[in-house]
Amino acid sequence: MVSTTNTQITYLSEQLNLGEFTCAIGVFDGVHQGHQYIIGEAKRQAQALGIASYVFTFDIDPDELFCTPEQQRKLLTNDDRIKMLATYGTDGVIVIPFNAEFAGQAPFDFLGAIIAAHGSARGIHVGFDFRFGAKAAGTVDNLRVWGADRGCEIFAHSLLPERGLPITATRIRNALQAGELALANALLTRPYYLRACVAPGRQVGKGLGFATANLELEQRLTRPADGVYAGIVPLDGVHYKAAISVGIPATFEDAPPTIEAHLLDFDGDLYGRELKVYFMEYLREMRAFDSVDELQATVQANIAHVRETHYPEVQ
Repeated sequence: MVSTTNTQITYLSEQLNLGEFTCAIGVFDGVHQGHQYIIGEAKRQAQALGIASYVFTFDIDPDELFCTPEQQRKLLTNDDRIKMLATYGTDGVIVIPFNAEFAGQAPFDFLGAIIAAHGSARGIHVGFDFRFGAKAAGTVDNLRVWGADRGCEIFAHSLLPERGLPITATRIRNALQAGELALANALLTRPYYLRACVAPGRQVGKGLGFATANLELEQRLTRPADGVYAGIVPLDGVHYKAAISVGIPATFEDAPPTIEAHLLDFDGDLYGRELKVYFMEYLREMRAFDSVDELQATVQANIAHVRETHYPEVQ
């Protein structure tokens, strides 16, 4: 068991005794505005009934079992996703091991294993397109049939439409990959961030007169669109502003694509360190320059903009 802001994280290994409860069920990649709404509704129902509320999720994203790393586009690592779910004030986060045997259960067996075996659910809150059980055969209608037999009310939420479209992880991933950082951050209700290790590599910034950290991104995480960004990098208790380059400037088109971060006012060795890199603002697209001098002047102007701009605090 892990405690985060007084919310217990329980990695399920045996039968629990939860009593009566309400719950939100899902993978919740990104823990975005729509997910927060679903969790909030489960909490509100529990408070009205005077019972506990829980989040039920999985230790991995099911896509990791069925898709290649190249096909996956995650918004959070599993560890970050689970810890973030524990910050929204439910009585607990129940983490269910997801493997081939578990995934192969018939829909009602699936519900029995993750819900009925551990207590009496009075309300289940999911997204409108929730699917469950082997080959995702279970639908919200099936869930309502199951709930009706057990005195459990089912709420299938529409995920707070924004600009006429529901807020989904897929929509946020697409926005990031289209360079629409402001939209992605608004739907997340926080700045998007990546966890990445600093690795040796060709440092384009070093050739322009400033040190950069070459970031080795976990393959499954969503890579933002090529471009230059303003960012924040928390490190050893200090929040450093950063100018971040994603991709390769056309001036150095022979180099492989990279993510490089120049931490303003940082002086030290970062090799082998894991950094949490927040993307605060999209500054410009990658483009060709007539000379290295022109590129250098533009980069220095980008750094000056980052230095002078106030950005919200990050966790």
